[in-house]
Amino acid sequence: MILSTQKIYSRSYHLLTLMLGFTTIATQIIVLRELLSLFYGNELVIGIILTNWMLLTGLGAFFGKRSDKIRRENAFLIIFFTLLGILPFLLLFLAYYLRSIVFVYGTMVNIFEVFSTSFLLLLPFCLLSGFLFTFLSHVVSKFKNQNYISRVYSWESTGSIIGGVLFNLVLFWFFNTFNSLLLLGVINLGLLLFILVRQKNRWLSGMVLVVLIGFLGVNLTTDFDTLTHQYLYKDQNIQYFKSTPYGNITVTEQDGQINFYENNLLLFSSQQPIKSEETVHFALSQIDSLRNVLLLSGGMYGVIPEIKKYHPQRIDYVEINPWLIKAEKEFFSAGSYDNVQIINRDARYYIEHTEQQYDAVIINLPEPSTAQINRFYTREFYSELKKRLRDHKAVISFNLSGSSNYLSEETRDLYSSVYNTLNETFENIIIVPGNSNYFLASDGELSYDITEKTDQKKIQTKYVNKFHFDNELVERRGKNIKDVLKEGARINTDFRPVTYFLKLNQWSSSLQFNYWTPFIFIILLSLLLVVRLNAVNFAMFAGGFAGASIEVVLLISFQVLYGYVYNLVGIIVTVFMAGLAAGTYYRSKLIPRVSLKNFQKLQALIGLYGLLLPLLLLLFKSVSISVLPMHAAFIIMMFVISFMVGMLFSLASHLQLKKVSLVAAGVYSVDLLGAAIGSFVMTAYLIPSLGLLNVCFIVGGLNLFGVGITQLRAGS
Repeated sequence: MILSTQKIYSRSYHLLTLMLGFTTIATQIIVLRELLSLFYGNELVIGIILTNWMLLTGLGAFFGKRSDKIRRENAFLIIFFTLLGILPFLLLFLAYYLRSIVFVYGTMVNIFEVFSTSFLLLLPFCLLSGFLFTFLSHVVSKFKNQNYISRVYSWESTGSIIGGVLFNLVLFWFFNTFNSLLLLGVINLGLLLFILVRQKNRWLSGMVLVVLIGFLGVNLTTDFDTLTHQYLYKDQNIQYFKSTPYGNITVTEQDGQINFYENNLLLFSSQQPIKSEETVHFALSQIDSLRNVLLLSGGMYGVIPEIKKYHPQRIDYVEINPWLIKAEKEFFSAGSYDNVQIINRDARYYIEHTEQQYDAVIINLPEPSTAQINRFYTREFYSELKKRLRDHKAVISFNLSGSSNYLSEETRDLYSSVYNTLNETFENIIIVPGNSNYFLASDGELSYDITEKTDQKKIQTKYVNKFHFDNELVERRGKNIKDVLKEGARINTDFRPVTYFLKLNQWSSSLQFNYWTPFIFIILLSLLLVVRLNAVNFAMFAGGFAGASIEVVLLISFQVLYGYVYNLVGIIVTVFMAGLAAGTYYRSKLIPRVSLKNFQKLQALIGLYGLLLPLLLLLFKSVSISVLPMHAAFIIMMFVISFMVGMLFSLASHLQLKKVSLVAAGVYSVDLLGAAIGSFVMTAYLIPSLGLLNVCFIVGGLNLFGVGITQLRAGS
């Protein structure tokens, strides 16, 4: 009977640890996605939110060093996990509610507001999840009568794999946000109830059952997705809402006008003829004989009908999000898409793999405020795009926001880099000012006589005509913009995302804060904390930094070399978690002897991996590799670094002769601290300013420096 009870509790602890990883990764996926939507996020916002997440989780793990003082361990675990199951739901509801009452409707939230708001919102969940890791490490080690920290880490990583696959690759295709959070809560509370029934604990079973019934009741009687979005779109009637893997789509009606939003940013409205005409006629009026037109995203209401006025033989419309097309067809005339080939793929992937030739390419993508979008402003992209143009007279077009009368210093830098990059591929470039500034590029002649050309082609327009549009004035303004551009501006490339960096700088300037302030703050805070670490924990900090940094580098490199494919990126992230789990689990078999020397060798391998990674990336870029080997290569590279970091964690957790709670708190918190710093400074600062290849040398150097620090402190 005693043995049976021990087995029940052993399996309960195992299941709870899996639940911890499952819940934290699922919550991170959902909450990060929604907070980015609320704060109009880019990589800088991603970095801040992830940094808060990991710092707070690490702080919770650090507080867990006193978990050995808790006496009624099983009861506290159940209560804490009950809270963990419902906190994500409360966190996100509160985020939407506060966004609507604290910040002025329609305004951008500055960086300090993003930091403070996300810090306060994430505080309860992250502290609790970090504390539970240390608490479980203590409880399981006490139950097994040996150090079980690395096994707990492995189980938690396995739970993260399950949560990542389920929520990242499956549920986002079928569930809206709060439905996903409802399912997450039900899974957690249901498993807790199962554990307690097995333990025959009636009192706690009753408590969890009451919470579960209440949680279900509240959700079944209230549509939280509609309610929370109504907070955001005041005085507008929500007609449609869909949470998709590529972003949240919301359609509203206001005084007869239909508005389309993606991630809370207005894409277009039903009464927006000027933008549609500028997008189409500035470019297509340049072409005498138009056969094939390629539209890359943004086939908003009115754009395709304007293209059809030129009677092209073929219109190809590339839009990665199929749900956006479905929503447009539902609210606008589906006939607009007649004889239009809709291609639901990543635009860059399509460009690199199609054999179709075009007379005009209208690029209606967002500005390069993220590493993902920066891929469409690089020298390599323009070179690939030129291969798809039918002859030298073909035209490409895109637009950037900004005034034609005055360009700020940050906007001048951005425009200069874009212009110089474009100029390396095309002989002629003109900038046509409108509501935005349109860049037109071709090897043929380009003209500002736009209204004359539309008249000659007998194109009927409401705005781009001689009554509303002055060709000579537009030409003067366009040439004035070109005159202030900087000749020596850096060229934007795939592995050196200059325009992404400049766009972040422009964005931060518009919010009136110094772009480098968060970086300096984080670095100073890190130095303050790191100097207090012992040799093993410093090495673990460097390992966590390397794991997160190389994960970011590989994800961006994968997008650059292959194209953004949502499912495959999710798989790569899941592979990273699998590597952590496997590394901690198999370390004892591969490195059975726990010693400082073996620990140093492993960290040296991580450092060398960082130094060699640029050579691998350059090799992949220089040779033509088919799809399957490319995927396999990135999966292997991701698995290798996470496997080594997992083994490093396992060794670090056994090298220190302290109480389990103290060791778990120290090693896990510094691992998360390193990962937090790595993900933040890489995505928001080092990759944009130094490039993908150079940051690999920083990662490798930091870990080799960690080997030296360990050796010096061991010798002393």
